Amino acid sequence: MIDEQVMVDEAIIEDLTRKVRGVLAVRVVRNSHGQIDELHAVGSPERSAKQIVRDIESILYVRGGIRIDHRKISLVQIAEVSMPPALLRVQLAEILRLPDAQPPAVAVTLTVGARRLEGRGQARGAHDTAPEWLTAYAAASALDQLIGAHGQLHVENLQRQSFGGLQVYLAHLTLTVDDSIETLLGVSVVRDDEQTAVARAVLDAVNRRLQRLLAESKGAPRA
Repeated sequence: MIDEQVMVDEAIIEDLTRKVRGVLAVRVVRNSHGQIDELHAVGSPERSAKQIVRDIESILYVRGGIRIDHRKISLVQIAEVSMPPALLRVQLAEILRLPDAQPPAVAVTLTVGARRLEGRGQARGAHDTAPEWLTAYAAASALDQLIGAHGQLHVENLQRQSFGGLQVYLAHLTLTVDDSIETLLGVSVVRDDEQTAVARAVLDAVNRRLQRLLAESKGAPRA
């Protein structure tokens, strides 16, 4: 039978202690003679401190043959912090012009993990038949499928502007939720393709609110 006067591998002691329900972390401190001087443990608040300490004493003795006075066990209990859900990444997959469609139309495909969302943007008047406007409408339509019935996006304005040495697209959208209207603004640098810049500007506007919008679409209360 082993007692605390005998040198015992700290890894064994710590491994046994971590098997106790509610123990999150453990560290053994020895004195100058190699004996266990302190055993520090971090535990969750789901169990009483007294019960956790008793279980530590029991498992060390029964499974390891190690006797330790409960007064040498220091237990700190902390609330377990729940991790926030991983942020969803909405990515632009494809922009497709539909030249045979009447009125003119553009299709935009977005991906969220393995899910694909396709939105279709059609001309709504003489001023918005440009491919850039159709792309913005299509991107907003695809995002509406993700947000669900608790909100609807509207494209209010698009502007291409110079910003220093860059050309950028600004997208102004509104989100209608019940009786409230929220303004969303997004920006994207124009690189090789204007339609891609427009779609990314729309995504930039909505990504700032996306997690909250998805929570609302599942019925969670709004902040």
